[in-house]
Amino acid sequence: MPFVHPGLRPFLAASQGQPALAGAPVAEVRAANEARARNRPPGPPVAIVRDLHVTGDDGHEIPVRLYIPEGARGVTVAFHGGGWIVGNLDTYDDTARNIASESGQAVVSVDYRLSPENRFPSQIDDAWAVTRWVAERGAQVGLPNDRLMLLGDSAGGNLAAVTALRARDAGGPDIRLQMLVYPATDARTGGADRGPFGEGYFLTARDIDYTLESYGVGSLVEAGDWRVSPLLAASHRGVAPALIISAECDPLHADAAAYARKLLEDGVSAVHVTYSGVTHLFFGMRGALDAAEYAQRQAADALRVAALA
Repeated sequence: MPFVHPGLRPFLAASQGQPALAGAPVAEVRAANEARARNRPPGPPVAIVRDLHVTGDDGHEIPVRLYIPEGARGVTVAFHGGGWIVGNLDTYDDTARNIASESGQAVVSVDYRLSPENRFPSQIDDAWAVTRWVAERGAQVGLPNDRLMLLGDSAGGNLAAVTALRARDAGGPDIRLQMLVYPATDARTGGADRGPFGEGYFLTARDIDYTLESYGVGSLVEAGDWRVSPLLAASHRGVAPALIISAECDPLHADAAAYARKLLEDGVSAVHVTYSGVTHLFFGMRGALDAAEYAQRQAADALRVAALA
């Protein structure tokens, strides 16, 4: 059996036999995700926390939450995980507060549209619209928008990677760092070939297949399209440098490793750090798992350095 962090073992044991993403109605999965978030320790206070809406290119109003510490010199646009199906501003609030407080930089958390109600390309369009809004108009709401970073975990890591590529292709905005936490980067494999971690480690191979299908992969967009598989972009040359954090006991570990190698092959500065004995979801488990605190602090340090460089 692979080594699993002792702090995670009780959570894994409790999760056995419980419905995961693919095992319950969407409303039930979302309610469970929100309940888990309420049980986590709240994040620290931040000088300014403000909710507002950004108008997307199609007129859709995208909720965002701003976290602006005193003296912030840069801003991170953050995309929560959840398989493009679950997650919102409140479930990500503690993580956003920790990142803003420890990096000293502003965070804009994005409540992008979710599937199955809204499928591809709604999510990438919302991510792109908010990133452009921060760069073009963020100063109007007190954001230090001339130093811009991206942060995302899992499906949010996919959105961050795709947004970084879009910014490169559009000639801006300039992204100083893409901070990717166990990102989904290659939709072609789905849940297949996930090694020993495709079952029993929170995120399952079945979940991966389910989230991709719900998102529209195979029906609205082909799995080989770089907008769902950023690994497959024709070139990554010129895209923002990356710090990629992954979990050893995670079916998406191979995605993270492959993306780091691809960036390096294309001349992009990239660092890939694997946390031993932890699973998908660990990054958000601060208060219950020491590795989560270390990983969040590592991410915050990297964002601070990128903003101040």
